[in-house]
Amino acid sequence: MIFFSIFSCESKKEEIPPFKIDENGKIICNNTATSITKGDTIVVENGENSIVWKGTYTETSIHINFTIPIGSSGESEQYNFIFDKTSECPKIERAFKFYNGNDDDVSAVTEMDVLEFYNHAWEKDKQFSGLLVYKDPHNKQLFSRKFWLDFTESDKITENTNFSFFDDYFNGKLPIDIDMDKNGSIDYKMVAEAKRDIGNTPQFNSYTIKLISTNEDENLILSPIIRNGPYTVIYEAPFNSENKRQYNNDVKDALDVFYEFDAPYQNYNYFLGNNLTNKNFLSNNKEDYYIIRMNFGDKKFYGWIKFAYDSENYNIEILETFLNPIETKHVYVD
Repeated sequence: MIFFSIFSCESKKEEIPPFKIDENGKIICNNTATSITKGDTIVVENGENSIVWKGTYTETSIHINFTIPIGSSGESEQYNFIFDKTSECPKIERAFKFYNGNDDDVSAVTEMDVLEFYNHAWEKDKQFSGLLVYKDPHNKQLFSRKFWLDFTESDKITENTNFSFFDDYFNGKLPIDIDMDKNGSIDYKMVAEAKRDIGNTPQFNSYTIKLISTNEDENLILSPIIRNGPYTVIYEAPFNSENKRQYNNDVKDALDVFYEFDAPYQNYNYFLGNNLTNKNFLSNNKEDYYIIRMNFGDKKFYGWIKFAYDSENYNIEILETFLNPIETKHVYVD
């Protein structure tokens, strides 16, 4: 990553007009003496792997960005800058950093502060260049980046306004009550849990789908005995209930994690496309189970709950349950 020197606003002795008007009355979008050339299409020079500016535009805005790979598993950071088209020259509207966790981490969106923006040239929907000074929201470093983009008609897009929201698809399907011993009382529930994150900018809601016990002392959800957590509670055949126990801490018990960012970041709302708590289990076509144990006094009975979950088609259901009627006899699924 290249770090450029930053010039302070306090050192300026006079304000540079946001644009110029030539002798024919045409607006010239240039308020910087900095040399910016077509070579500034490149953000970081690295041969065939150079990082370059990319961009799109709509009827009312311009979106430019560059992406930096940061991990061995496809993780990356994308720096995004949104400009408003005006009757004069483009104006910076907002900026944000998109961290793509790929398969190893949870992705996230964080707003960035743009301290200075200078137009170099603007030819509507054809060419845009300038200079941006911004602060990275995570390491707090300041960066000065020149940019140059040439647009074609293929770069014009229509902004998506058809967003998916958790409540629209899952609210009527949860909770699901589960009566394992068929005695008319609810032993387990498949529920949705919602949390509001106000520490991030933009703020967001997060949702998880998970199995819970209505009586944690009697109705247990079992995990395998392994040396280190986190301890998963989801199983695929073949499996059995031997060498399993209930863990109270460090349990991977969520079926999915849904993020709903506040406007105008709804296009980053995630379903299974994001990296999720049990993505490796839930993205395949295998049958998934929970192993449970129910205690009736000092008597213990093992069983399983078979479920189907498809977040891409917004569906979840309990397919079958089994509670072994023989005390302490383990259950096996081949």
